[in-house]
Amino acid sequence: MLHWLRRRIPDRTADTITAARSSLLEGRDAEAVALLDARLVRHPTDPEALHLRALAACRTGRFDVAVGWLERAIEADPAGLDPRVTLADVQLETGRGEAAIATLRAAIAIDPTRRDIQRRLLPVLGTYGRPDEAIEYWQLMRLLDWTCDPSRNPAAVLHAQGRLVDAEAKLEGLVRHAPRDANLHLLLGITRQARGHLDAATDCFRDAVRFGETIAAAHGKLAFALDSAGEVAASLLHYRQAAALDPTNAQAWSDYLAAKLYVAPAARAEAEADYEHFDRHFGMRVRDHKRHDVSPDPDRRLRIGYVSNDFQEHAIVHFFEPVLEHHERAEFEIWCYDRTFQRDATSHRLEQKADVWRAVGDLDAAGLADQIRTDQIDVLVDLKGHFDGNALPAFARKPAPVQFTWLGYPDTSGLSAMDGWITDTHIAADLTDQYTAETVIPLPHFFMAFRPADDPPDPGPLPALANRPVTFACFNTWSKVSAPMRDAMIAILRALPDARLLVTAMPGGETRARFVAQLEQAGVNPDRVTLRGRQSHRGFLEAHREVDLALDSFPYNGTTTSLNALWMGVPFVTRAGRTHVSRVGASVLTNVGLDDWITHSADDYVTAACRHAKDLDVLAQLRATLRQRMMGSALMDEPGFTRRLEAAYRDRWRQWCARAGA
Repeated sequence: MLHWLRRRIPDRTADTITAARSSLLEGRDAEAVALLDARLVRHPTDPEALHLRALAACRTGRFDVAVGWLERAIEADPAGLDPRVTLADVQLETGRGEAAIATLRAAIAIDPTRRDIQRRLLPVLGTYGRPDEAIEYWQLMRLLDWTCDPSRNPAAVLHAQGRLVDAEAKLEGLVRHAPRDANLHLLLGITRQARGHLDAATDCFRDAVRFGETIAAAHGKLAFALDSAGEVAASLLHYRQAAALDPTNAQAWSDYLAAKLYVAPAARAEAEADYEHFDRHFGMRVRDHKRHDVSPDPDRRLRIGYVSNDFQEHAIVHFFEPVLEHHERAEFEIWCYDRTFQRDATSHRLEQKADVWRAVGDLDAAGLADQIRTDQIDVLVDLKGHFDGNALPAFARKPAPVQFTWLGYPDTSGLSAMDGWITDTHIAADLTDQYTAETVIPLPHFFMAFRPADDPPDPGPLPALANRPVTFACFNTWSKVSAPMRDAMIAILRALPDARLLVTAMPGGETRARFVAQLEQAGVNPDRVTLRGRQSHRGFLEAHREVDLALDSFPYNGTTTSLNALWMGVPFVTRAGRTHVSRVGASVLTNVGLDDWITHSADDYVTAACRHAKDLDVLAQLRATLRQRMMGSALMDEPGFTRRLEAAYRDRWRQWCARAGA
């Protein structure tokens, strides 16, 4: 049966066509058709019978007949949503993508709060040649926190349908008539930011804060806009204010904690106070101290649960999918708790590789924790940390006897309910300034295994060998490019008057204007610097063919960005600190034998970058060999890493068993 078709057959027992539903679900199509036809003789406008009759036609591939039944069902009940969604599925099945988009948007207009229909529209936009609309729509839903409540949002229907241009025009008109309405400024800012107009959005959020000083969402959205523009220090004030105004919102405090990683590391005592605040308010208060209904057998097969809202085309897939594939199934049963909103082809691929896959996007923290406890998970692993949409309030309830944080967030969870934090020996070698609520568990070599994207471009020759100026690149997101990092880039350009710099993932507008002004003030011609916005992953990889060496961000080092640079034959200079977030670059480089590219101060960073830029022979050799070196290193040892990770799970599990049996 077509996968969408089984979804569309209702599994309910409440009326006279129960038998027809059961027959369809059990594959007795002729019996179902007879029952439905008899029903329709007596009740020709019964919308549910018409809908089921359409599904019966789909079962035999008669989609043209199904469309007729569906149109009758919609005519009988214009407010009904299920026949419209089925019609969209039929249109997609028969290659009528534009018609399906129109049908889904009509359904959303009836009820803009239906998440399942929004989820259906997102991938359809991307599949049928509207990727920009899909990106805008995703960004909008994210900024709206997945709500399109007409009672609070006069543009709710337009937002839910993804009609951002129309929504912006409507909101602009409303703002003109009510210029002091903070909520309207907030909604207009959200719409503009979703469209990529960051400067205009920031102005709207400033107005929302000005007219709604006590509205937590206004401070939160302004903080996020400033953060996106690289103005992280300013954003922290508004993240903190948003958390203070909405003290029951765990995500608001998480946003503040995550943003602090982008600036100079806080003193250890300050970090400890911030994370302990989170645990007091969102951890210890909800801790469930009931006994876990699992057998404390140290050697039995364990049930491992992974929790994330990023089971889609996302950076974590480069590291999570190898583990999902290489887990020793005789020893471990793998469950995934999927909180992903924008499911895509990657989501479906990952789902096939787990033993059990639960879609839990609509569960709150308590509901998710209850589900995990009911499923008798032995070891639960957080893949998100404090980043947006995290599940830490569920982990705080201690639904599994052993809990780890790993992969998604380069800092402590802060939860007393979390048992371990997976890192590696190179990072753990100096965590002098690092506060941790968990036990740090340093694995040998590297704390993950990297799998590059399929069919990558060839690194190509070193550009500088073609009598071109040496070109540096910074591929990190602009939020990671701290003020000291910007100063270092400028110092490098001043020290090497012929060198050039490529910066990617940089917002436009005022953000670029500020950086250009900084270059000019330092006496660096802006023509030597190429500034670009975000690209496709293929475009991002292709850009490496233009550069000779890269500059890692600090204090927040790159991870996936740095590994992709090495994969493309581009070595990078890093500055190592004394916290996890500032030591990832050092770990990556140590694993490929490039220790002399690791520095420990801003001055050393500049000196090392200039020194390496002058050694074209070494750069050319690295260009030709880095990919092979990576493949032979622990960075890409998928089976070996998975065994080490499993050993950490088993070791901590045995510790719990010893305590439970005491």
